[in-house]
Amino acid sequence: MPFQAYYRLFARRIWIIILSMAFGFAVALLVSRLQTPIYRSTVYMNMRPRRLDWGLQQTIKGLMRNYAVNVTSRETALQVIEALELPLTSDQLRSKLRVTPIESDFLLRLDADDPDPALAQAIAQTTAEKFVARIHDYMLKQDKRDRVELTIRDYALPGTLHRPKLKIYLAAGGMAGALLGVLVVFILRWMESETIENSQDLERCTGLLTVGTIPES
Repeated sequence: MPFQAYYRLFARRIWIIILSMAFGFAVALLVSRLQTPIYRSTVYMNMRPRRLDWGLQQTIKGLMRNYAVNVTSRETALQVIEALELPLTSDQLRSKLRVTPIESDFLLRLDADDPDPALAQAIAQTTAEKFVARIHDYMLKQDKRDRVELTIRDYALPGTLHRPKLKIYLAAGGMAGALLGVLVVFILRWMESETIENSQDLERCTGLLTVGTIPES
């Protein structure tokens, strides 16, 4: 089909695409409203060597991966549950936590997700405090020159909305609706492909030359 034919096709049925996009927006909005909002609170823990030594810095990078696993251990979770008096099991609490090592900055990022933004903040802050205290006690038993300090750099703030992201849902719904509308337009065009609408269609179907037409009354 030449460009002009595509233009006429979509210009005549643009309303189908618009309706499909509106339907996509409506579905996306409904889905986002049906989901329980989850809020995320973040706390950063800083790892710092007692002395400036390249070898000790490399050791820290290895420790970061180990610490990232142990922050969300059952031992830490049980301490947090007891401190906050939460009606949760250790596995339920651990499912709310995410730890990301940032090796370039010697940081551990701890995220806590919960439907209650204040509780997300409390979980993140308490988890960080309990783990920092454990590492501090452990480091007291090590040689002072080899100690690695773990401190809370930025304290947790009340959780901010993590999901659902309404703008992302609406964008995805609109794009899906537009694609559905285009598909419907092409299906309708295919269904009409055998319909003779003008002399060109007649010549294409019969292979005969049209020498005249009957004007519309």
